[in-house]
Formats: sequence, C-alpha cells, structure tokens
Amino acid sequence: MLVGLAFALSATAAPASKPQLKAAPKLAEKVLLDIDGQVYPQDGFPESCNDLFKGAKCPLPGYGTYHDRSVQEGDLVHSTATFTGPDGVQLVEDSWEKDGHVQKAVIDNRVLGKKSDIEIKDGKIYYQVTDRDGKVKKTDTDAEPELVVPSTVMSYVRPRFPDLLAGKEVKLKVIVPDRMDSFTFYMKKIREEKSVAGDTIMVLEMKPSSIIVRAFVDKMLFYVRPKTGEMFAFQGKSSLHRKVGDDYKDIISNTSYEYKVNSYAHAPSSVAQTKADPCTFEKNKCEVKAQ
Repeated sequence: MLVGLAFALSATAAPASKPQLKAAPKLAEKVLLDIDGQVYPQDGFPESCNDLFKGAKCPLPGYGTYHDRSVQEGDLVHSTATFTGPDGVQLVEDSWEKDGHVQKAVIDNRVLGKKSDIEIKDGKIYYQVTDRDGKVKKTDTDAEPELVVPSTVMSYVRPRFPDLLAGKEVKLKVIVPDRMDSFTFYMKKIREEKSVAGDTIMVLEMKPSSIIVRAFVDKMLFYVRPKTGEMFAFQGKSSLHRKVGDDYKDIISNTSYEYKVNSYAHAPSSVAQTKADPCTFEKNKCEVKAQ
C-alpha cells in the first residue's frame, strides 16, 4: 500500500507576492486484489456453514478476519495481508513480488513479538529477525527460483493452473521467516467438485517434501475456481491465533474469502487461455475455441 505524505504550507510562511504552492496530485493506485476473509476454528465450525467449501457464504462471522490488498508499484506487486482477532491485529505481512516470485517481505508478528525482514537479491535470501527485546539476528542462505511467502503462494501458483489441472505437481519453496529458513512443498490437485452454483471447483493439497516436516505440519487444502483463479476457501493452520489465558494457541482453521476486486479474474494466466494455447482447462482436456 502506498503511503502519501502531506505537507501543510502556512500562509504566514510564504511572501504575499508569491503564489501558494499546490501539492502535486496523488497518483491513483492500481488495485489488483482486495480480499476479505473470515477465519473459523475447525473445533467450533458451525454446521450452518458446511457448504462453505462448495462456494456458499457462511452467514455467521468468524473468530477473526483476514484482509489482503495488492497494488501495482512499478514492475512489482505490493501485497498487504492482515490477520485480526478479537483482541486486535495479530499479524501483518507486506510482500513485494514480480511474476509470482517474491523479492522482499516484512512480517510483523505481534503474537510472537517478532519482526522479520526478508530480501532476495543476487541469488541469496537475506534474513533479519528482531525480537520484542530489540535483539537482532541476521543470516543469509542460497535462494531458489520457487520461493514464496504466504501472501505470494497464489500469485506463484496461478500461472501453473494448467499443470495442476493436468495432474502435475508444482514445487514451492516456502520461507519461514522466524526460523530464518525455507522448506520445500509440493502442491497438486486431489479432486474436482461442483459448487452450489454448479461450477467446477479444483481442490489443491500442499504438502512438505520432507517426511519429518510433514509430521509437524497440518494438512493444507486450497479450494479454487479455475475460471477466475480465485481461492475462495482454505483448510489448515492459520496465521491467526486464539488467546487462552496468557498464551496464544494455534488455530486449525476453515477460512472463507470474498473478492471485492480481482484484476486476474479474466487474465490469461488465471484461466490458462492464450493465443498460443486457446483452450479451456476447466475440464481435463483442451477444447479449441472458434477463432
């Protein structure tokens, strides 16, 4: 999100013979995505929301909320993802990516009391983590081309929908900022379903490649509309936490998303339609459209 600075000029500070300086007009932001989400803990998921994974809207508010806003900044996409619980904002993740490849990220985790800064440059990932006492840790590791942070997962995956729909796996290297490390995951389609409106839903599962890591990571399912590229629901561990006494506990969530702006809805990358590949991949075969 762009931040504008306003400078007020006092009338008494400028000579009367000179005209007042006018502030330059603020450039309009190009908003690419604006998404609201409701986070429901699985252990208290309301029965009235059972069709959430078929594209129906849950009539009840969640335990907490998610909001993501992505804007174009030059050749980069800047996304701000915010998780808010009953006690206020818990985590804010800012990321900058190009063509789905993360370039920089800043994560303010207010539950852990840590701020993580990540930059990918010259084939390296540079980490800096500051804890609540102001202690700073830094390190760097080799970067891989499949790097993502949570807010850039779908940006990276969206152009690869044809592979997923064809049954192929997509590799992701997920950065875990507070651990100052990254881990290999694979995403694949596990099934197709029909929504309450009769449209096709693609269900994707993301798993760690390591059996050891898999033992500590809950199942992650992504519910996607192939026509628009919209992930409308998610099952798995949330970045939101639930306060129990003086501690914060992990939430295994069912999360729903509502798109207020989606500039990718009819983009070639989201529905896999280009001049070179004039097909629709809503089915597992290619239908050549009339020119």
